[in-house]
Amino acid sequence: MPRKRKKPIPEVVIEFGKKVKELRLERKMSQMDVGASMGIDRENIRKYEKGIQEPKLSTVVKFAEVFEVTFDELLSVKEK
Repeated sequence: MPRKRKKPIPEVVIEFGKKVKELRLERKMSQMDVGASMGIDRENIRKYEKGIQEPKLSTVVKFAEVFEVTFDELLSVKEK
């Protein structure tokens, strides 16, 4: 039985997951390809994409390296 979260998932985590999936599909990579490049399990990639799991900073760095993007692009930071 899945456990319930005490706090709702922050919107920024959900947006990060959408961006990761978008970048992965643009590059025609599978979740397994991304996971292998980062040294993590495919299931974790799925959780990041779904916004279920909040990434550590070191994981965000790995995503940026794998996709060859800036943090701004990866985190969908928009200038005001």
